Amino acid sequence: MSTGEPSTRAALVTGASGVVARAIVARLQADGFLVGGLGGEDAVGDLALAVDLTDRGQTVAAAERVTRELGPISVLVTAPALHDAAPFGEMDPDRWKRLLMTHLGGSANACAAVVPAMVLAGHGTVVTLSSWMALAGIPGEAYYAAATGSILAFTKSFALEVARKGVRVNCIAVGPLEATPPNAAVRPAEIADTVAFLVEDGDFFVGQVLCAAAGAVV
Repeated sequence: MSTGEPSTRAALVTGASGVVARAIVARLQADGFLVGGLGGEDAVGDLALAVDLTDRGQTVAAAERVTRELGPISVLVTAPALHDAAPFGEMDPDRWKRLLMTHLGGSANACAAVVPAMVLAGHGTVVTLSSWMALAGIPGEAYYAAATGSILAFTKSFALEVARKGVRVNCIAVGPLEATPPNAAVRPAEIADTVAFLVEDGDFFVGQVLCAAAGAVV
C-alpha cells in the first residue's frame, strides 16, 4: 500500500452475499481491514448493508455510511454475483437488462460512489471482478459473457482515467467454481488471494486483467 494511509484501513466489497465476495471479505479482514459489505440481506462484513447496487443513489449513500462508520475507503472490490444464461434470442429483455445493470451498472455505480474520495486522498485500489466466460466462447452464455465482458472494457479505460491520480484499477476474470474437465475448479479463497495480491503487492498492475481460471482459458 502507498504511504500516508490511515493505520485503520477500510475496504468496501460489493456483491457481499456471494460466495466469492464472502471469501474476499474474510481475507481483507484477516489482512487488517474493516470491511463494508454491500449486497442482499445476507451480506457480510464489519458493516453489512442491503443495497440495490443498480441504484446509484443507494450505492452512494451506502458508501458514505461505510466511510462514516469504518473510515476512508482505500480498497474497493466489485463482485457482482448474478449468473443468468439462455440461448441467443431467448432471454427476456427484462432479464437481459437486469444482468447488464447488475454487472456493469453495479460496478460503475460502486466506482462512482467510492473513487472520487480516493482521488482526493491521492491513493486507492480498485479490483473489479469479471468472468472467464468473457474471454472464452461458451455456447449458451452469450448474454452473461457480454455483461461480464463489459466490465473488462470499463476497467481498462477507467484505470487510465485515474492512474495518474494515485488510484490503481485492475480486473480479475474469475474462473469456473465447479470443475469442468479438463480444467480444475477455482476456489473462492484463491480469488481472495489474488485480490490481496493486487491490494498489497501489485503496485505495478494498472488496467490489467488477471485470469484466475485454473486452465479454463489459456
